[in-house]
This record gives sequence, C-alpha cells and structure tokens, in this order.
Amino acid sequence: MIYMSIVKPLSPPDQLTFLECLNNRAKLPLQERQYLENLQKGAEGEKKWETHLRKLTSNVLILYDLTLEINHTYFQIDALCIFENIILAFEIKNYQGDFHINNNQWYSSSGNEIKDPLLQVRRNESLLRQFCKKHHIRLPIEYHLVFVNPEFMIYSLPPRENIILPPQINRYIETLNSTPAQLNRTHDQIAEKLLSLNLQSDVYRSKYNYNYENLRKGIWCGECREFVIRKINTLYCKKCETKETCHSGVLRGISQLKILFPNVKLTTHLVHDWTGKIVSNVTIQRILQQNFEKVSGSKNTFYI
Repeated sequence: MIYMSIVKPLSPPDQLTFLECLNNRAKLPLQERQYLENLQKGAEGEKKWETHLRKLTSNVLILYDLTLEINHTYFQIDALCIFENIILAFEIKNYQGDFHINNNQWYSSSGNEIKDPLLQVRRNESLLRQFCKKHHIRLPIEYHLVFVNPEFMIYSLPPRENIILPPQINRYIETLNSTPAQLNRTHDQIAEKLLSLNLQSDVYRSKYNYNYENLRKGIWCGECREFVIRKINTLYCKKCETKETCHSGVLRGISQLKILFPNVKLTTHLVHDWTGKIVSNVTIQRILQQNFEKVSGSKNTFYI
C-alpha cells in the first residue's frame, strides 16, 4: 500500500502574509517592497516544488517550511521528505533568467553578484545533521538545491550531485518513485519529532513601525487586492468585477486585522471601523456572533 502523507502542509509563510497585509494598507518603502517581492517569488517556487512532489508514488512522509534550532542557531528547510532509508531535504530557488559562475562567485545576466545559494545549502545540511544527531534520528541525510523555474539557466556550473536543474526535475521524481520504500512507526516518530520541534517566530514584526490609526481601512478583494465597495447586499471590486458576500469579506478583513494586531480584542465597533464602515454594525455583530466566542467584560463585550 502506498503511504504518501503530508505531515506539515505547505502554506504561505507568516512573514509573507504579514507584509502583504501591511503593504496593502500602508505602502512599504521601496526596499521592503522588493523584499516582499522576493518572498512572493520564493513562495511561488515552493508551490511549484510541491506540485512536483505530488507526483511521488513512493512511501514517503513530507513536511514543508520547517524552522528548527540547534545550539541556539536557527535554520529553515523548504521541504523535507522521509523515505525508508534516507531523509531528503530541499532548498528551493525560483530564480529566473541567465546566471553564471566565475571563481565560485554567482552572477546574474546583468553582472550583479548574488549570494551563492550553495553556501546556504551547506550550512543547513550541517545544522540538520547536528540536529538529527542530538535528537537520535539515525537516517542518513541528503540536502539538495532545486531550481524550479523553467526559465532559469546557469552557465559554468561544475557537475554537482546536490543541484537539481529544471530539466532534471521529472527524471529525479521518477528516480525516487523507482526506489523501494517501506515506512513504519519509526518513520512516523521522526516526522512527529520534527513537527513538535518546529518553531513559530514573529520576530519580523519588531522591524516595522506601524499603528492602527495610520493604516488604510476597508475590505480588499480576495482576487486582486483592490479595495471593494458595497453594492446592494454584496461587495464589489471595480477592478476585476469580483462579487462576494459581506460575510466572507468581513471575515477576511478580520483575519488581516488579527495578522497585524495578534492580541486585538474584536468588538463590533472596531471591526466596523477596520472594514471601512461599508457593512452595517448589525451585520458585523451577527458575523462576530456566528464565527467567534463572545466574552462579556465589565466594560464592553468582545469576541475571541
């Protein structure tokens, strides 16, 4: 029986979701917008790799976006696969265009030097080995650098077993599928250990100085992220002409409010203001009552 299980699904990185919310309500400086674009490209690359891993027919356990720590040093793994006799870890790059290597330095087609992605792979591989030794995970480890964008080209690349280029991806997946693999409780325990030690971090928040008063209020379109208007009993986007219910739009607005202000107490007045006052207080109160737990305090009522 084939036992392919996604132990930790792929989801947008918390920092990416946070910056998208912040940028749409208070335009970030150019440097931060460029950083956001890089995060978005990285997330697109991880999604492409996830699509390829769905083709696996071997017995395998898969975990995406792990953040681990060893000896007070943190490292991130884009994707990790647990097979019968090996752990495969992947660093995913969504580079587009022509690149070349000269004297071990990587350059883009414009001649700009970029950070050697193999350095990150070597660092992470060393840290992952230390991590596994500490936690008595005894499977051997291979760490691969994967370029997923079909429009990526690298010149002067010496042969390396740990680099997977776009034309090689399908053959690599076929190789994995042809490898016999049986999983047992030991493999489940390894996945459970990795999942239990995965770290959640929001240290990136401290880099950004923002407050509620200075953020744009309203509900943005779930398709194109333009702010919507109220049209009879629905929300309407003038840009892409998407329509949706007030219920779904308000819930999305609340989700973004909690992303930017994780400790906020939801009240009818606050949500009414945050969503641009385009939905009535009565409707918002009903949405809060249907989707959150009501807490009656000495001064006011809020929802969690």
